[in-house]
Amino acid sequence: MRTATRGAAALITLGVLLSQAPLARAYEFVPRDGAVGAAPTTGPLGAEPTAAPSSEVSDRVEPSDDSTPAEPSVPPTAVPTPADDEPVAELPAARSWSELAGQVAATSPTHLTLRATTAEQSKQVMRCFKLETENYCLGLGFVDKIPTGAEISSTVAEPDVARDDLRAGVSAEQDIATGALSPAAFVAERAEMTKGERTNAELEEMQAAWDGRDKARALRELDADGNPPPSSTPAPGSGTTTVPGSDAGRTGVPAAGEPSGGQTVVPKPGDPSTKPTPPPLKPPTVTKPKPVANYIMKGFQTSQDKGYWCGPATFQSIDWADDKQKDTQASWAKDLGATTSGTAITSMVKQTNLKTNWDLAAGTYIVQNVSHWTPAKFLQVHQNHLGDGAPAPVIEHVQLLKRYFPYLAFNHSGHYQVGRGYDTKAKTIGIFEVFNERRFNSRGNVTDGPRNIPATAMFNATLANSFKNIGL
Repeated sequence: MRTATRGAAALITLGVLLSQAPLARAYEFVPRDGAVGAAPTTGPLGAEPTAAPSSEVSDRVEPSDDSTPAEPSVPPTAVPTPADDEPVAELPAARSWSELAGQVAATSPTHLTLRATTAEQSKQVMRCFKLETENYCLGLGFVDKIPTGAEISSTVAEPDVARDDLRAGVSAEQDIATGALSPAAFVAERAEMTKGERTNAELEEMQAAWDGRDKARALRELDADGNPPPSSTPAPGSGTTTVPGSDAGRTGVPAAGEPSGGQTVVPKPGDPSTKPTPPPLKPPTVTKPKPVANYIMKGFQTSQDKGYWCGPATFQSIDWADDKQKDTQASWAKDLGATTSGTAITSMVKQTNLKTNWDLAAGTYIVQNVSHWTPAKFLQVHQNHLGDGAPAPVIEHVQLLKRYFPYLAFNHSGHYQVGRGYDTKAKTIGIFEVFNERRFNSRGNVTDGPRNIPATAMFNATLANSFKNIGL
């Protein structure tokens, strides 16, 4: 279990960036002409929840005074609320980490600028940025197309599960939520943070995105069947590709203890002096056929201890298979910031990069939106991730509904599972189901353990989750 803190460099840089008075003007929104939003993948959604999440883990560590950046000396850049039928306004493409960190800090809303309702807040919290050639929206992950205001607002509306079950010819009662944070709860948690806490959280999320932008580009360039473009290898002399996790292109990121803007930053006790760098991404051109089927992590399945701990249970399995040490779900709940409302996928990805070595095998883990993918591409990406010479698990992020997972007796909520295998002949994806329905409802089924799910069902279950994303 690695204990490195990857967000340290981002937080060191932030103190310099926020002290520059011209920053707000430098990163004003410049809408792009002709931007096209993503087409909605679900029908009309229900009423918008507005309740703030309650916290179960009361002893989670709060940011210390020296880790919270000071308020900027000038007001942050105004974050315009996009029209429902227009793409979210974009900032200029960030070409370095310091430039991206400046954009994040300058546009982070304050309590005075946050709108009143969750739907309005979502457009300010789930802001989108361009990382060189790739689009990333906070909470949503890497997206092929910038969403419209209506599409962002729709993520915080409650899905009409009963209506969709009726259309699918399935009847199931609604039972307990299993622990994946909903978009509405994600927005509410970010909105309740102080300005400094919110900026820190955003920078930590964007750090993983910046480090993983090459992986996101490789995924975007795959065709509908998951095949790489004909000429995916850069031509000689066309420039080099930044290694995910490296500092290439990240100008203005001082090392711990180095002078920064006239100040000397003293690293906190326990902060790492070095950080293992994930290897360069392999060229997507297939040089050796991948196996038709492959499964990893045999014997490392877990079952969640609490009804809302699918995140800690999934992460327990992932970390256990990595270092062969089974840490408690309670310890992971604290590290993941899990509450009774659930665990954020951004936290799952962050801790995978910080506390395991899976990113050394598969490159920096990222949050990837799949709303523009096809079932074929979804299965092929699983084969690429789990079938090469250094296979690594996928963080599945589904809506746990009986119509997609027939072993259930009831419908549940957003949910995490361990993606640990595939079979291209049977067109299935192998998972560890961490939720045992019988444990929390005497009328439920015994549901935990290894499962093989049709790839189409897994893909549709991912789209049924309002986030529509996975971690890999």
